[in-house]
Amino acid sequence: MKTILLHVFEDSGFESRLQVALDVARGYDGHLTCVQPTTQFAPMSFGPMGGDFVTGINFEDMDAAERAHRERIEQRLKEEDVSWDWQTGLGDPATLLTERSRLADLVIVSQSYGKRNAGDEPLPIAGDVAVHAHCAILVVPIESSSYDCQKPMVVAWNGSAEAAKAVRLALPMLKLASEVHLVTVGDDDGDFPHTAASTFLARHGVSTVLHILKGKGNEASDIIAEFAIEKGAAALVMGAYGHSRLRETLFGGVTKNLLNDTRIPLVMGH
Repeated sequence: MKTILLHVFEDSGFESRLQVALDVARGYDGHLTCVQPTTQFAPMSFGPMGGDFVTGINFEDMDAAERAHRERIEQRLKEEDVSWDWQTGLGDPATLLTERSRLADLVIVSQSYGKRNAGDEPLPIAGDVAVHAHCAILVVPIESSSYDCQKPMVVAWNGSAEAAKAVRLALPMLKLASEVHLVTVGDDDGDFPHTAASTFLARHGVSTVLHILKGKGNEASDIIAEFAIEKGAAALVMGAYGHSRLRETLFGGVTKNLLNDTRIPLVMGH
């Protein structure tokens, strides 16, 4: 993981994802790129009847707050032992991060609160970034304060193309982990059992411990998350949205459940 993108926005999750990003950059001897979506707009003077356009949004104040946040973070980064740079760009954060991920190894975003209420909660962009990014994404719970690249990792395996891509994208992280646990929930009787994933990883020098856990349906998210926590895992590797996005939105799903309620960092690919 040599090129690491960090979503910069002043919300309640920024401190946790900054600390995790610094640990990841140190652990993999990588470069940190801070990506700050900006609210800078060209002045407009028009309205529906040809008059001035009136809005309650004070863009000057928002721009000043963004610049102040950047100055504070840049000052902190100057004192850290990582290489870094700063990029700004127009557009919604998910689109901007996706565009900048083309030549990146990892994008770091925060877990959203789901149904919890908070005025400064992180933007709910993790799902969109996971689906469209060109690299792995790391979803950081707000409670996280550090990331140990050498701790065990857990891979949630269901034989899907998304799970396979997540494993490939996370390979540098899996190589550094002290242990890799490959977990399937339910009966492993599909056409692409988790022994195939174990063989793939073994060819890259990653030994795995295989587990089949009892459970089904939406229980899988809780079962896998609890297993990862019990193993002291640094992160849980999984495919994002194995079913259609619409189906997961309507009926729930492992991806949706973990994005909204994870207590452990998620490494995702789609």
